[in-house]
Amino acid sequence: MQAYLLYDGELSTKRQSELRELLSGYFAGRGFSLTERALQRDELAFCRGCFECWVKTPGECSMRDGIAEINRASMNSDVVVYLCPVVFGQFSANMKYAIDRWLPNMLPFFMTRKDGSTMHPPRYDDYAAQIFLGYGENLSEEEMQLFIDINKKHRSSVTAIIDRGDDTELCASLSESPMRRIGGAL
Repeated sequence: MQAYLLYDGELSTKRQSELRELLSGYFAGRGFSLTERALQRDELAFCRGCFECWVKTPGECSMRDGIAEINRASMNSDVVVYLCPVVFGQFSANMKYAIDRWLPNMLPFFMTRKDGSTMHPPRYDDYAAQIFLGYGENLSEEEMQLFIDINKKHRSSVTAIIDRGDDTELCASLSESPMRRIGGAL
Protein backbone atom coordinates (compact mmCIF):
# COMPACT_ATOMS: atom_id res chain seq x y z
CA MET A 1 0.00 0.00 0.00
CA GLN A 2 1.18 3.49 -0.82
CA ALA A 3 0.76 6.74 1.14
CA TYR A 4 1.76 10.17 -0.13
CA LEU A 5 2.52 13.07 2.20
CA LEU A 6 2.47 16.57 0.75
CA TYR A 7 3.62 19.39 3.04
CA ASP A 8 4.70 23.03 2.92
CA GLY A 9 8.50 23.10 2.94
CA GLU A 10 8.57 26.88 3.19
CA LEU A 11 6.72 27.01 6.52
CA SER A 12 8.72 24.37 8.38
CA THR A 13 8.25 24.29 12.13
CA LYS A 14 9.30 21.98 14.91
CA ARG A 15 5.76 20.63 15.12
CA GLN A 16 5.68 19.99 11.38
CA SER A 17 8.84 17.87 11.73
CA GLU A 18 7.29 16.01 14.66
CA LEU A 19 4.11 15.38 12.66
CA ARG A 20 6.07 14.13 9.65
CA GLU A 21 7.95 11.71 11.91
CA LEU A 22 4.69 10.62 13.57
CA LEU A 23 3.02 10.04 10.19
CA SER A 24 6.03 8.11 8.92
CA GLY A 25 5.83 5.73 11.89
CA TYR A 26 2.04 5.53 11.71
CA PHE A 27 2.01 4.48 8.06
CA ALA A 28 5.03 2.15 8.38
CA GLY A 29 3.26 0.39 11.26
CA ARG A 30 0.30 -0.26 8.98
CA GLY A 31 2.34 -1.63 6.09
CA PHE A 32 2.36 1.50 3.93
CA SER A 33 5.26 2.78 1.90
CA LEU A 34 5.33 6.56 2.45
CA THR A 35 6.57 9.09 -0.08
CA GLU A 36 7.02 12.67 1.12
CA ARG A 37 6.98 15.81 -1.02
CA ALA A 38 7.79 19.31 0.23
CA LEU A 39 6.39 22.30 -1.61
CA GLN A 40 8.67 25.30 -1.79
CA ARG A 41 7.84 28.96 -2.46
CA ASP A 42 7.03 29.67 -6.10
CA GLU A 43 7.44 26.01 -7.05
CA LEU A 44 3.86 25.79 -8.25
CA ALA A 45 1.94 28.49 -10.06
CA PHE A 46 -1.61 29.32 -9.11
CA CYS A 47 -4.41 27.88 -11.23
CA ARG A 48 -5.08 30.29 -14.10
CA GLY A 49 -8.59 28.97 -14.67
CA CYS A 50 -7.76 28.40 -18.33
CA PHE A 51 -9.58 25.03 -18.39
CA GLU A 52 -6.93 23.58 -20.71
CA CYS A 53 -6.77 20.61 -18.32
CA TRP A 54 -10.30 19.82 -19.47
CA VAL A 55 -10.31 20.75 -23.16
CA LYS A 56 -6.73 20.81 -24.45
CA THR A 57 -4.82 18.30 -22.28
CA PRO A 58 -7.61 16.29 -20.57
CA GLY A 59 -6.49 15.03 -17.18
CA GLU A 60 -3.26 17.05 -17.08
CA CYS A 61 -2.51 20.67 -16.34
CA SER A 62 -0.95 22.45 -19.31
CA MET A 63 1.48 24.33 -17.04
CA ARG A 64 4.70 22.37 -16.60
CA ASP A 65 5.83 23.17 -13.08
CA GLY A 66 5.78 19.93 -11.14
CA ILE A 67 2.04 19.54 -10.59
CA ALA A 68 1.88 16.60 -13.02
CA GLU A 69 4.30 14.64 -10.79
CA ILE A 70 2.32 15.57 -7.67
CA ASN A 71 -1.01 14.60 -9.24
CA ARG A 72 0.40 11.31 -10.59
CA ALA A 73 1.83 10.40 -7.20
CA SER A 74 -1.51 11.26 -5.58
CA MET A 75 -3.49 9.24 -8.08
CA ASN A 76 -1.16 6.24 -7.67
CA SER A 77 -1.46 6.23 -3.88
CA ASP A 78 -4.01 4.65 -1.58
CA VAL A 79 -4.05 7.64 0.76
CA VAL A 80 -2.80 11.22 0.46
CA VAL A 81 -2.13 13.40 3.48
CA TYR A 82 -1.98 17.15 3.03
CA LEU A 83 -0.02 18.40 6.04
CA CYS A 84 -1.24 21.99 6.11
CA PRO A 85 -0.12 24.89 8.24
CA VAL A 86 -3.36 26.69 9.12
CA VAL A 87 -3.13 30.36 8.16
CA PHE A 88 -6.19 32.43 9.10
CA GLY A 89 -8.29 29.27 9.10
CA GLN A 90 -7.14 28.10 5.69
CA PHE A 91 -4.18 26.43 3.96
CA SER A 92 -0.90 28.15 3.27
CA ALA A 93 -0.45 29.56 -0.25
CA ASN A 94 1.84 26.69 -1.31
CA MET A 95 -0.71 24.09 -0.23
CA LYS A 96 -3.57 26.05 -1.82
CA TYR A 97 -1.79 25.99 -5.17
CA ALA A 98 -1.44 22.20 -5.02
CA ILE A 99 -5.03 21.70 -3.91
CA ASP A 100 -6.46 24.00 -6.62
CA ARG A 101 -4.33 22.33 -9.27
CA TRP A 102 -6.04 18.99 -8.52
CA LEU A 103 -8.71 20.15 -11.00
CA PRO A 104 -7.52 18.03 -13.97
CA ASN A 105 -8.56 14.95 -11.98
CA MET A 106 -12.19 16.04 -12.17
CA LEU A 107 -14.56 16.42 -15.13
CA PRO A 108 -15.62 19.83 -16.45
CA PHE A 109 -19.29 19.27 -15.68
CA PHE A 110 -21.29 19.98 -12.54
CA MET A 111 -23.27 17.76 -10.26
CA THR A 112 -25.54 18.84 -7.43
CA ARG A 113 -24.85 17.52 -3.95
CA LYS A 114 -27.50 16.69 -1.36
CA ASP A 115 -26.98 20.09 0.30
CA GLY A 116 -27.76 21.90 -2.98
CA SER A 117 -24.18 22.99 -3.72
CA THR A 118 -22.45 21.99 -6.91
CA MET A 119 -19.17 20.22 -7.53
CA HIS A 120 -17.31 18.63 -10.42
CA PRO A 121 -17.89 14.90 -10.93
CA PRO A 122 -14.97 12.49 -10.82
CA ARG A 123 -12.90 11.78 -13.91
CA TYR A 124 -11.77 8.37 -12.59
CA ASP A 125 -13.49 5.43 -10.91
CA ASP A 126 -11.56 5.78 -7.68
CA TYR A 127 -9.16 8.08 -5.87
CA ALA A 128 -6.76 7.96 -2.99
CA ALA A 129 -8.39 8.69 0.35
CA GLN A 130 -7.55 12.28 1.23
CA ILE A 131 -6.69 13.53 4.69
CA PHE A 132 -6.20 17.23 5.38
CA LEU A 133 -4.20 17.57 8.58
CA GLY A 134 -4.04 21.15 9.83
CA TYR A 135 -1.57 22.35 12.44
CA GLY A 136 -0.40 25.61 13.94
CA GLU A 137 0.42 27.37 17.17
CA ASN A 138 -2.26 29.15 19.18
CA LEU A 139 -5.06 28.38 16.73
CA SER A 140 -8.43 29.65 17.85
CA GLU A 141 -11.47 27.39 17.84
CA GLU A 142 -12.86 29.55 15.04
CA GLU A 143 -9.73 29.03 12.87
CA MET A 144 -9.79 25.27 13.48
CA GLN A 145 -13.49 25.01 12.62
CA LEU A 146 -13.05 27.12 9.49
CA PHE A 147 -10.27 24.81 8.29
CA ILE A 148 -12.51 21.77 8.79
CA ASP A 149 -15.55 23.44 7.20
CA ILE A 150 -13.65 24.60 4.11
CA ASN A 151 -12.22 21.15 3.50
CA LYS A 152 -15.55 19.38 3.97
CA LYS A 153 -17.38 21.88 1.74
CA HIS A 154 -14.97 21.59 -1.18
CA ARG A 155 -14.61 17.83 -1.10
CA SER A 156 -17.32 15.68 0.37
CA SER A 157 -15.29 12.49 0.88
CA VAL A 158 -12.28 13.79 2.79
CA THR A 159 -11.11 13.65 6.35
CA ALA A 160 -10.17 16.95 7.96
CA ILE A 161 -8.21 16.78 11.20
CA ILE A 162 -6.70 19.49 13.37
CA ASP A 163 -3.56 18.68 15.34
CA ARG A 164 -4.09 19.75 18.93
CA GLY A 165 -0.65 18.62 20.09
CA ASP A 166 -1.75 15.22 21.42
CA ASP A 167 -0.14 12.47 19.32
CA THR A 168 -2.37 9.73 20.80
CA GLU A 169 -5.50 11.70 19.91
CA LEU A 170 -4.14 12.39 16.42
CA CYS A 171 -3.40 8.71 15.79
CA ALA A 172 -6.90 7.82 16.97
CA SER A 173 -8.35 10.32 14.48
CA LEU A 174 -6.19 8.88 11.71
CA SER A 175 -7.38 5.38 12.60
CA GLU A 176 -10.97 6.50 12.00
CA SER A 177 -10.05 7.69 8.50
CA PRO A 178 -10.29 5.49 5.41
CA MET A 179 -6.84 4.21 4.48
CA ARG A 180 -7.77 2.84 1.09
CA ARG A 181 -8.79 4.10 -2.32
CA ILE A 182 -12.34 5.37 -2.46
CA GLY A 183 -14.84 5.37 -5.30
CA GLY A 184 -17.20 8.08 -6.39
CA ALA A 185 -17.02 11.82 -6.04
CA LEU A 186 -14.50 13.44 -3.80
